[in-house]
Amino acid sequence: MKKAILISTVVLLMAALTACGGNKATNNAADGADNGANPPATTETSAGTYVDGTYKGIYDRKDVRNWIAYVEITVKDGKVEKAYYDYTNENGDLRTNDENYSKAFENVNKMTPREAFDKLGENLVSVQSADKVDVVSGATHSSRNFNELAAAALEKAKTGDTSDAVVNLYEDGTYKVEADAFDAHGWKPFIELVIKDHKIDSVNFDYVNEEGAMKTENAEYKAAMEPQSGTYPEKYTAELEQQLIDKQLIGDVDVITGATTSSNNFHALVEAALDDMAEIGDASTKAITIAE
Repeated sequence: MKKAILISTVVLLMAALTACGGNKATNNAADGADNGANPPATTETSAGTYVDGTYKGIYDRKDVRNWIAYVEITVKDGKVEKAYYDYTNENGDLRTNDENYSKAFENVNKMTPREAFDKLGENLVSVQSADKVDVVSGATHSSRNFNELAAAALEKAKTGDTSDAVVNLYEDGTYKVEADAFDAHGWKPFIELVIKDHKIDSVNFDYVNEEGAMKTENAEYKAAMEPQSGTYPEKYTAELEQQLIDKQLIGDVDVITGATTSSNNFHALVEAALDDMAEIGDASTKAITIAE
């Protein structure tokens, strides 16, 4: 009888040990353990982990200075290992290699653009998140571009998609910019520019006086200007507007013969609308100083 009880006890102990071993195996499987095999790849970004590879964020078009900003990010072991930022053009030139730009930048900021851009890359490597990268003093605009492009590239890195992350440079909306004062003749230039589907859809360029009258509708102004200049407000404003819509780049808009000052004013107003407003979707009316 005692022998039977002893055998029964041994059987029960073996069953209990087997059950415990089974539970451990199940738990290991649930935790991803595979007894030495490579663990499954992860795209979890809450811990700052991405899929290894090289990822590029780039704008869909050239900016007002005819450059396209881009960021190239290298991910290794699930972390951002390196981030390179620069601008390029249709010839493949790099803006940081432009001597005039570099000298002008360095004179103002006491560092080269390459040094400023490298700081942005180093910051990203340090914090591992685009929205935590600090603005580099003297490179506010480039810092803004870097953060936006880096964020788009890292979205691709979450899934290992190495195709370019193309970002729209301009936000849809209506942007209005005017001079901050009337000129010596009592006129104030302004533009109202519409971005639709992230492209320049329309633009209205004119001058207004203190009474609210438009220069393009002023018959006396036309009669006085046309014989001397070969053009007049209604004509040259329409030509400038059409050039911008057709070319989509303010840098490619030619000066109108006989209307040099107005052409320069148009350039200044459009640059402000695109560079300072459309890039961030700021639809408030802006006033800028225009040198006569």
